[in-house]
Amino acid sequence: MKFWKTKSLMALGVGVSVYALIVPAFGQDAPESLLPEGFGDPVAPTPAPPPPPPAPTPSAPAGPTPSAPVSPSPDREAVLQGEGDIDEFDIGSLEFEDIPPEYELPPQARRSLALVGPLTPGNGGYGEEAFAGADGRYISRLMRELDAPGPSRWMHISLRRALLSHVPTPNGVVAPDWIAERAWLLLRMGEVDGARMLVQRVDSDRHTPKLYAVAMQTSLAAVDPAGFCPLVTGARRSAESPAWIMADAICAGLGGESARATTQMAGIRDAGLTNGFDVRLGDRAVNAGGSSSAIPIDWAGVEQLNAWRFGIANATGAEIPDTVYATAGRQVAAWRARTPTIDLAARIAPARTATVMGVLSNQALVSMYSALLAQLDPTAIPGSTTDILRTAYVEPDEGERIAAMQTLWTEEDGVDGRYAGLILTARAAARIRPVGDHAGAAQDLIAAMMAIGLDLQAARWASVVDDDESGDAWALLAVGAPQPVVGISFARLEDYAGEAGAAGRHRARLLAAALAGLGLLNADEIGDADRAFGLNIDEEDIWSRQLERVARGQRVGLVALISAIGMQADSWSGIPPRHLYHIVRAYRLAGREPEARMIAAEAVTRA
Repeated sequence: MKFWKTKSLMALGVGVSVYALIVPAFGQDAPESLLPEGFGDPVAPTPAPPPPPPAPTPSAPAGPTPSAPVSPSPDREAVLQGEGDIDEFDIGSLEFEDIPPEYELPPQARRSLALVGPLTPGNGGYGEEAFAGADGRYISRLMRELDAPGPSRWMHISLRRALLSHVPTPNGVVAPDWIAERAWLLLRMGEVDGARMLVQRVDSDRHTPKLYAVAMQTSLAAVDPAGFCPLVTGARRSAESPAWIMADAICAGLGGESARATTQMAGIRDAGLTNGFDVRLGDRAVNAGGSSSAIPIDWAGVEQLNAWRFGIANATGAEIPDTVYATAGRQVAAWRARTPTIDLAARIAPARTATVMGVLSNQALVSMYSALLAQLDPTAIPGSTTDILRTAYVEPDEGERIAAMQTLWTEEDGVDGRYAGLILTARAAARIRPVGDHAGAAQDLIAAMMAIGLDLQAARWASVVDDDESGDAWALLAVGAPQPVVGISFARLEDYAGEAGAAGRHRARLLAAALAGLGLLNADEIGDADRAFGLNIDEEDIWSRQLERVARGQRVGLVALISAIGMQADSWSGIPPRHLYHIVRAYRLAGREPEARMIAAEAVTRA
């Protein structure tokens, strides 16, 4: 069962109540297959089946063999300069647009929907052609059926850039619904602020039923009930649902119309339109600023956290128990991390999860720890994570800085805990000199830098690790460096696999697939790797063909979306090497080698 996604939005497209979106849970079970129905079907040799989109662009001729070099256009020949290039754009620095009051605006005051999205090529977007040529109904279906969030931080970052790019509405859909689909996927990814930017771009009198629904979800995820107040009248005309009736009452209460608010809430309660728990939360919001704290909330028996409960509870200071948070999907950790009504100390753990997902950057996480330091009792600082983090960044002695980083890398169990520690210390790792004395820590230092895209700094360690023919440090530099800095061959790949053993077999297979997809092995070596590691890279299906086609057209938004479909798994252990090969190759063909390299480096680090 897949919760809180496809069926609700498809229903909304034909006018079903917005309340259908509020009740389902956020959690999503892992799909049985990584690909939607039809995408995994093998391709018949003759005749070639037509591609899924109703209005696709003509297919490109068959491409060269995987080893053939690809020469991107000069303006795309770029390497990462750290998170500032791909990960670290400050979403908080982009301006939110206020939703206007509900009255008719003169034409010159209306927001144009011709191109919508805050990211242009100048600040990290993929350009107006990101989704060019595809039918909007096809793209919308892909977005709705994508299980999010996925297992890859860098895939998340790329998909976020695609969804926030300044792009036109594709054929087959209206602009408000196209914006709603993008915002809805961003919300499921944990990207509340990005979703708000898109939703608030549409004048209130131009909302469709689908956009009304997503706008409410966005305001609830942002813990901003007042955000849906300008939409209440239009939304209730569109769908007279319990959710919007309660929203109307809340907005009346916020506006000082307590009598009307109380009457509306009583009507909902008397009619039995929804469950008593959510009505009680509504009562608490109606009385916000007054006696809301006098309305206690008992979470006993609550089996599922939903958007209404998250948003209204946090907006009114009703603390949600961890056991209830545990019923929600990982995206809610990202929502929780940005909620100012929650104590900072309680937001650290969700923030680490959000950072691993790709929602938060290294700088955002370090800033949260820095702010927490100011709140700690002085006697609690020595030996705390914040104290160790300070040592990792500012201690004069490099050996002590590395020792502090090693503590942070192992502070939490599990692959994700280690990855959070690597991201947290990435810029501290970049300040360590690449000398032989630190060779023992090179693997983790390089992994930390690659985790946030500091590839140039990581490449400086090549002279320290090149003699180590079988270590993860070599593997990370082989796939992650912007230029070849270590020797790469099938023989070295075999050595790596031998050293990794049975426990590291999947990681070695992913490395082989990444090297092939990046074009770092010649044709014979790709064949050897395919046979030795069982990559099956020559197998084609509709998914791989579609990905190849849009990559050759350099439609990077579609590359990101279709690639994300091939990464629907709970963790990197569930990603087939063949999928990674096609994804890395597609980004390279599309002229986005930086993303290809960082996804490959993440595979080596986390598999």
